[in-house]
Amino acid sequence: MPRSSAAPRPLVPPTQTSWYSDDLLAELQSTLATLADIEVQYEMDRERLEVWDGPEAIKQKFAAQLGERHQRDRKPYVERLADLHCSISRIMALEDICFNP
Repeated sequence: MPRSSAAPRPLVPPTQTSWYSDDLLAELQSTLATLADIEVQYEMDRERLEVWDGPEAIKQKFAAQLGERHQRDRKPYVERLADLHCSISRIMALEDICFNP
């Protein structure tokens, strides 16, 4: 049974524009796009390694190096994404306090 019969309220009141800056949204989009590029490159490199005819021991070593590089390349962007999430969460909490006393 639902806790409330009220419809869920929108994240931003209809007459109010979002409080976070366009810069924050642009940085979020840019960070996500960069992470997507890193993922695509990693998958392409993995597929190339899988079809390579080299010795299995060397392939395993290269696969491990590839995985390490992938994690190292992603780390600063994942950390930035976490920071952006915190910023957006704080803004949304502030909006909630201001618009729903």
